[in-house]
Amino acid sequence: MTQAVRDYYSASVAFGRVIVALVLREARVRYGRSRLGYFWAVVEPAIMIAFLTVVFTAFRNTQPAAGGSFAIFFATGVLPFQMFRTSSTRISSALEANRPLFNYPLVRQLDTVFARAVLEVSTHIVVMILVFTFQYFFFHASPPADIGMILIAIGLLAALALGIGMIIAVITQVIPSITEFYAVIMGASFFLSAVIYPLSVVPSYYREFLLWNPLVHGIEAFRAGFFAGYRADDMDLSYLGLFALSAVAIGMIADRIVTKDET
Repeated sequence: MTQAVRDYYSASVAFGRVIVALVLREARVRYGRSRLGYFWAVVEPAIMIAFLTVVFTAFRNTQPAAGGSFAIFFATGVLPFQMFRTSSTRISSALEANRPLFNYPLVRQLDTVFARAVLEVSTHIVVMILVFTFQYFFFHASPPADIGMILIAIGLLAALALGIGMIIAVITQVIPSITEFYAVIMGASFFLSAVIYPLSVVPSYYREFLLWNPLVHGIEAFRAGFFAGYRADDMDLSYLGLFALSAVAIGMIADRIVTKDET
C-alpha cells in the first residue's frame, strides 16, 4: 500500500467517523427531547400521508392509470416527494444550526450538510418501507416490480435534495428570506410534480412544461419501479441525474467561495 493510498484511507475513515458522530448528534438533538424519540419521526409522516390519502381519495371517483387503489398510487408519489422536500429543507438550515461546531478543526461545513442528508433520507426510507408494508397487508398491494429502479429514483432524488439544500444553505447566509421563498415553491411543486396524477394523463402541451421539473422524472421513475407496466414514456433519468449532479457541484463551489470569504 502506497503512502497516497494510506493517506486516502485514513482521511476516508476520519470523514466517516465525523459523519456518524454528526448523524448521532443530530438525531439526539432533534428527537431526544420527545419520549417517543425517533419513533415519532417515522410515525408523523406516515400519519400525514394517511391523512392526505383519505382527503384526496374522498375527492376522486376514478381509478388511477396504474390500476389498483388510489391510496397505493398516491403513496408512490407523495413518499418520494416528501423525502425530497423535507430533506432539502432540513439540509438548507444545517449551516446555521451547527455553526458552533465549525470551531472544531475536524468538522467542516459540508460535514453537517452530509450528516443531515444521511439522517433525513434514511428516515424517509424507513417510512417508505413501513407504509408499503402496511399497504401490502391491508390494501393487498402488489410488491414492487423493480426494486432497482426504485433505488435509482431514491438515490437521484436524494442527490438532488442534497444539491438544492446546499445551494439554499449558502444563499441563506446572504439572503435569509430565501427559505420562505423556497417553502412557497415547494407548496406549488406538490401539484406540479405528478404526485397525485400520472404524467401520461396530462395533455402534451402542458406536459412539456412539467418535464422541465426534475422531480417529475424522479417520481415517474419511482412509480415505474413500483408498478409493473406503468407508462413512463417521458421519464428521463439522465436529465434528473445531470440536474442533481449540477446542483451538488454548484452547492459545493458556492460553499467553498463563501468559506474563503469568511476566512
